[in-house]
Amino acid sequence: MKKTTIVFLLFSLLLNSAFAQKSEQTLIEEGIELHDKGQYQDAIKKYSEALKINPKSTIATYEMALSYLKLKKYKDASKYSSIVINSNDKSLSVGAYCVKSEALAEMGDVDKAIDWLKEGLAKNGDDYLLHFNLAINYYKKNDLENTLTHVKKSIDYNKSAGSPFLLYAYALKDSGLWVQSILATQMFLLLEPDSPRSKNAFQELLQTMLITSTTDTPVERSFIQQQLYRNKSQNISSGNIPPLSIEQGLNRNLVYHAITSTIDSLDKISPEPDIFMTFAEVNKSILNILDQESRRNTEQNVFWNFYVPFFAEILKSDYYLTFCRYISVSHIPESLEWWNNNQTEAEKFKQWFEEGDVRQKKEP
Repeated sequence: MKKTTIVFLLFSLLLNSAFAQKSEQTLIEEGIELHDKGQYQDAIKKYSEALKINPKSTIATYEMALSYLKLKKYKDASKYSSIVINSNDKSLSVGAYCVKSEALAEMGDVDKAIDWLKEGLAKNGDDYLLHFNLAINYYKKNDLENTLTHVKKSIDYNKSAGSPFLLYAYALKDSGLWVQSILATQMFLLLEPDSPRSKNAFQELLQTMLITSTTDTPVERSFIQQQLYRNKSQNISSGNIPPLSIEQGLNRNLVYHAITSTIDSLDKISPEPDIFMTFAEVNKSILNILDQESRRNTEQNVFWNFYVPFFAEILKSDYYLTFCRYISVSHIPESLEWWNNNQTEAEKFKQWFEEGDVRQKKEP
């Protein structure tokens, strides 16, 4: 009888333990679902319940830090992300360092945010998110050299994420490398064609390509406060001559002449040329010049070894105009209408882009 009682008690303990684990997991999943719906305070309540069951749950702690970050309760986000960092949970370490650094940056301590991200790299090794967050923080400090260094590393480790390409485009343009910025922006738009920031990115792209003029208020950018951008803007637009010196083996005067010649020709045909066809023709002239120059160029860098051949491949394909429609859907209503009415052609382009030779080109 005594032996039976002991066995029963052990069975009850195991059952209760299994039930508690299941309840913890369920609460975390419910919290994540609430977080994804924007109900951050309710999500935190779920994570708190999960932590009552298992105070050492790094997943619940990490998710709580994320929800506090969304609520802009940065001290709490910093506190809970630190707990995850100190737990040495490798699966959550990178994310926790990113949350910690963002919380610190939002509280005005960008330098400390950078220090934490450097520690994250030292502990976890190279990671695209850590490099990307470092690039963002250096960009906030207007340190364009370090911004470019880390955003390029971020892209090296993950070429499928759109945000690093967008930040890369901004930093290139602010550094005066406006031609390189044009291609980086188009890479971003290939990966993320139809978000609100895609619309803004395409609007700024038209300005960088000298197709449209800048407005009194610069186009809203991601990653930084608008006032910071206003202070650092290069104001490259129609009516302003951008830097034309040779840089990174590129004679920018040739590109500038190709753009202005194309725009002048289109203006002679029609006083109010179609914005899409203007973009497509100007872009074609840019890519043609870059393709020609690449055959004479001896420089070995990512611009000549990856970006130029990548987009030259698109230009020479049967899908160039489809590509132009694809990356302009967020800004040009006719492109969105075309896309909706030509799904077969659109799918062919997407398949070609995802599976064709253009996706196989890699920089050294």
